[in-house]
Amino acid sequence: MSIKIFELEKTQTKIVLGGPVKLVTSNTEDGTKNQLVAFGVFQPGEGLYPHIHPNSEEIYYVVKGQGTVFVKDQKMPMPIKTNQIIYIPANTPHCVTNTSQDDLLIAFIMTPGLRRAEYKIDEDTKVIEETIMHTQT
Repeated sequence: MSIKIFELEKTQTKIVLGGPVKLVTSNTEDGTKNQLVAFGVFQPGEGLYPHIHPNSEEIYYVVKGQGTVFVKDQKMPMPIKTNQIIYIPANTPHCVTNTSQDDLLIAFIMTPGLRRAEYKIDEDTKVIEETIMHTQT
């Protein structure tokens, strides 16, 4: 595989885990072997459902904006802002929300780049998204 250049503006936005996400690269989309890169483009009040990645570590890089990230171990939402990097271990419940009046842009980097997330709708219903790009229209 040779070097590839991706253009975020040409990447389709889909609803993933309740929020708008652009999948840039993954092992099933373009043949990368060990990573997944996506961008959350959240308007005020938008975010992702609480979820886990059972076998993948995740890095959040806050490109622009501010909001909160909730990681179960922290017991309360933590404020995040432009140029911060957040590490989330595998199998750790987490979510993100845009709490500002401006857009929030976050790069999500997962290794291994498995396209799977789990989340609970309620105490009795667990949903597994086998593909991170599950589309809702």
